[in-house]
Amino acid sequence: MLLVGAIMAVAVAVYAGVAVGHDGGSGSGNSGNHNGKNEDNHNHGNKGEHHGGKHRGNAVFEASLAPSQVDDPPIHGVNPGGAPWVLDRGKVEIKAKGRLELRVRGLVIPNPPGDNTPGPVTTITASLYCGADTDTSAADTTDPEPIDSDGDARIKDRSFNVPATCLAPIVLVHPNGNPAAYIAVSGWRTES
Repeated sequence: MLLVGAIMAVAVAVYAGVAVGHDGGSGSGNSGNHNGKNEDNHNHGNKGEHHGGKHRGNAVFEASLAPSQVDDPPIHGVNPGGAPWVLDRGKVEIKAKGRLELRVRGLVIPNPPGDNTPGPVTTITASLYCGADTDTSAADTTDPEPIDSDGDARIKDRSFNVPATCLAPIVLVHPNGNPAAYIAVSGWRTES
């Protein structure tokens, strides 16, 4: 009986060692990797950075966007736009290696002065804020990108300053490069 118990203990130990050695345990440096492949490619031709040019590092922030309303609160000292905006859909993604991508579809003012266009807004910028709402300095702001008459726009900033630590991140979308106003914000708004 003792001999059988000892053999089983050795078999379990060998199996556990093999499993850990083949990404079966969390000590392999690939925690969160669920496909069994080693994706720690920092020194393997930058495969982990772009996968065909599509990615630059891990996403550290992803969110949908919500349109601003005139009665929304100031956020980090930035006031909502002076009109009730609507948004068909919008999203933002920030990657650790300095990339911000933002897309809006149908970001318009439904009534005059917009009449289902962005009205006087011809460009947008995006800013990342971190920490307490009392901090009024943005971590970074993108360059202006055009927004068309349907309210569609895309920002692709590949040199965005992504801080090593950003607690309570929030992204604000500014009209015409005006950092004192926002017309969309990371988050969501459900229709009543």
